[in-house]
Amino acid sequence: MNVPEWMIRILYLTAARMDVPPLFGLTHVLLFFLCVGVPWVIAKQFASISNEAAVKQLVICGWILVLLECYKQLFLYVVVNAFHYNYWFFPFQLCSIAMYLCVLLPILKGSAKETVLTFLGSVSTPGAFLALLYPADMLRSYVSLTIHGFLWHAILMYIGYTVILHHRSTPGFRGFLKAAVLYLLLAGTAMILNVVFYPMATYGAKPNLFYLSPLVMSEQAVFHSIAMTLGIPAEHAIYIITYLLFCFAIHTAIARFQTKNITS
Repeated sequence: MNVPEWMIRILYLTAARMDVPPLFGLTHVLLFFLCVGVPWVIAKQFASISNEAAVKQLVICGWILVLLECYKQLFLYVVVNAFHYNYWFFPFQLCSIAMYLCVLLPILKGSAKETVLTFLGSVSTPGAFLALLYPADMLRSYVSLTIHGFLWHAILMYIGYTVILHHRSTPGFRGFLKAAVLYLLLAGTAMILNVVFYPMATYGAKPNLFYLSPLVMSEQAVFHSIAMTLGIPAEHAIYIITYLLFCFAIHTAIARFQTKNITS
């Protein structure tokens, strides 16, 4: 890929280095509370706007994420990887999906739109929260990449909060089931991409989209041990079931929060 010289100069202007902040250190803790708390405060300020206006905000968030992703991909390609593409960073992780879904919202109707909104509130947001809680892949030696990672997940939290405050998450098991099916379809797509990209990934780490590659051992602490003991297929099954159970608990809590708001 040919990158214009002027763009390369701009990318290097944003390439300030720093010591990698430690997990659960002061920097991580401050960024965690900022990224979880500030989006809630902002979302509350817009809680009285119409549902149509709220959806427009989600679309704007989606396009902001597109711009942030373009910057990240260029920065990684030019500055970090010296004009090589690292498929580990292909933008199809769980926390990438909100970017695509928010941009698609204007063309979605009826049940499809409600399923996507439920996914954004009950499946995407828990993933963003967990990533902020354990941001091993977000605390980097480049200032801009670290800011990018936390800003990205703060936007995901804002998207989730907006869905919750505007009661756009379909309550009940049936509503969650549709979002869970969407997750499984995306997870299946990620598995296929992992296999397709594996022989193409000649630079950097092998792809592990959704952390569900059948060819790469999970690097997540607990699930790595499970994969070592029971094998990758069993680890994947446990990972998916555990995550969906966690998301269903969040979905149930959201429904209770929305019901309480309606009756109060």
